[in-house]
Amino acid sequence: MDVIPNKSELTEFDLQRYERQIRLQGFGKEAQRRLKSSSVLVSRVGGVGGTAAMNLVRAGVGKLVLAHPGCIEPEYLNRCQLLFPADLGRSFVDVWAERLKSINPDVEIVTVRDSVNESNVAGLVAQADLIVDGAPLFEERYLMNREAVAQRKPLCMGAVFGLEGYVTAIVPGETPCLACIYPEKPEYWTNHKVFPVIGPAPVIVAATAAMEAIKLLTGFGTPLKNVLWFFDLETNDSRRFRVKRKSGCPVCGGLPDHQHKGG
Repeated sequence: MDVIPNKSELTEFDLQRYERQIRLQGFGKEAQRRLKSSSVLVSRVGGVGGTAAMNLVRAGVGKLVLAHPGCIEPEYLNRCQLLFPADLGRSFVDVWAERLKSINPDVEIVTVRDSVNESNVAGLVAQADLIVDGAPLFEERYLMNREAVAQRKPLCMGAVFGLEGYVTAIVPGETPCLACIYPEKPEYWTNHKVFPVIGPAPVIVAATAAMEAIKLLTGFGTPLKNVLWFFDLETNDSRRFRVKRKSGCPVCGGLPDHQHKGG
């Protein structure tokens, strides 16, 4: 009888590849095993989501589900770390899957040539232990937030507008959800074609969101639970805002405390 290998088993190459992070006090081999057996849904693979996905495959996450519609256009080249002029006109998710596989051939990648929407959100969230939210539209963010709460899955939210960045870790039953923090979308956040951005801003947000995902998946470190981290690269200002659950929140208000099941 064939023996089916344990998907979380670390190979000799894994031990060499991830040696530097395994050395971290409080991380070790067990955290690396957890990453290897974890799956993450990344909503949009633009400046935030794509860079977060890159960091996650470099860290050793075992499976990514990438959701992004359409093809690559010139305006994405100023902030997407692994996109080049030769990629113009190609499918977003196809290019990212190709690049991410070149970084880590062992990662399993599921591509979805669509945005997160009412018809697919439940199925997409069900495939993942955790969600990285890099969507440009609050409508998508609210959908993922709602489904994350319903399925008790943690969600790392990263957003950029201009040179401002925002990151938080949402854990249903432990923290406020997105609807608690933003009951209504900001008036200036109209569509993904209007907001300004320079490359370093989404890179910082993405790296922070990826690190939050790694923390939640492994139990390492202190995640940004109940904290909204803000920075402004124009002034180099950085702040941590305490955020709280709202008992009347229409999404998570009726959820008992500490009911997290995912990740």
